[in-house]
Amino acid sequence: MNYETIKSFILFVLVGISFLLSFILWSYQPKYDQLYDTSYVNEVDVGGEDKTKNELIEPENIVFHQEEFIWGFHKPIERQRFFKEIASWVLYDYEEESIDSLPEEEHFVEINFPSAIPANLMTNLFTFNDQITTPDWSFDRVFITLNDDEQSSELSIVSIDRRKQITATIETSETYLYLLSYLEGETNVTEPFIKYGNETNPIYIPKNKVELAKKTFIANMIKPEAFVNALFSSPSVVTPNLSEAYFTDGQRGMRIAQDGRRLEYINPIQSDTDSIEEIELIERSVDQINEHKGWTNDFLLEDLNNTTNEIIYRLNYEGYPTFDRNHLTTINQKWREQDLYQYVRPLITIGNLLNSTKHTLSSGEEVIATLEGTNELDEEEIEDIRIGYKLEYVDDAYSLTLDPAWYVLYKGDWINYDSIELEQSATSKGGD
Repeated sequence: MNYETIKSFILFVLVGISFLLSFILWSYQPKYDQLYDTSYVNEVDVGGEDKTKNELIEPENIVFHQEEFIWGFHKPIERQRFFKEIASWVLYDYEEESIDSLPEEEHFVEINFPSAIPANLMTNLFTFNDQITTPDWSFDRVFITLNDDEQSSELSIVSIDRRKQITATIETSETYLYLLSYLEGETNVTEPFIKYGNETNPIYIPKNKVELAKKTFIANMIKPEAFVNALFSSPSVVTPNLSEAYFTDGQRGMRIAQDGRRLEYINPIQSDTDSIEEIELIERSVDQINEHKGWTNDFLLEDLNNTTNEIIYRLNYEGYPTFDRNHLTTINQKWREQDLYQYVRPLITIGNLLNSTKHTLSSGEEVIATLEGTNELDEEEIEDIRIGYKLEYVDDAYSLTLDPAWYVLYKGDWINYDSIELEQSATSKGGD
């Protein structure tokens, strides 16, 4: 083999290798699914914490009926402890049945929730000895009746339409005696209550004057930028308009109102308003807020409406609800299809206590007398009466105050009782 032939052979081999490498390079498809884990999500923390469904759902009231007497808890924290105790009791002999009326026994416990709760959540709130099949209705009232002969108790979960109930037995005599001590007013954590309204929607409030403290706190602020990663699917394309306190990715928008104290998010591309099941609505909402640790301070479920797919949580302090004019005490969400459509929430949180002064509220008897004597309100439209705190933000001091007050839920809106009292007083003077 001469030199030229060897040279040609080497050139041929090199050209072949070049073609082979080019083919491998162009045809190679890297396994991106192994390099990129689609389950990974940027962890967002706006300064709050995670919550479970049962941590967000609590009774608004628990009262003890003993013949013509009604007892309620002096402080909400005692009510919370009592409910946790009930939730730990094991329930037996689960049964669903139709009913014609509510309990009429001489003594029983009544537990009222602020909103209709899907029966699917019973297993989150109570402990059953066996797996149960929950019905598809909702409830807002639970009763515990006592069997004096057998020294046992029965828990009844009543449907919203008052036509069905689920019953279960609490078999131990210890729980019977425990409940009896509350029913007979033998504990130091209850006080006399009185009832307002009808049997369909009874309202229970303390009979006597209530002493609470007006408190001032440091107002901590959440940076709105923390929500960009939480609410936008592609945070890198979000453009801020700082002069107007507005963020957008071209479709979704996030506005910062009240000088940085409130966030308003909207996703207008979703137009489907089909009803979402209550249990699914709660689960979506809780999961979404947990994803960015959005439970700042204590929030509790207040309202659930699957007709509008809206859910509302209210800020509570030491078990009392808080209210204000600028929507700084509620987290409000609306859902459409599988996506969050609207999200409105406060960007301020309750910080360290600065000072506290005692304050005495009108008695429940005085409140009812005022409501019955005013011409400004239709009594049939009064849905609830509660003691709570009026939240006010103090701009100059970067602080907030919680001022105790009576509140009346009238035609879907919470009204400060003081304003009703002032109107009645002005009307009375005008008529003199």
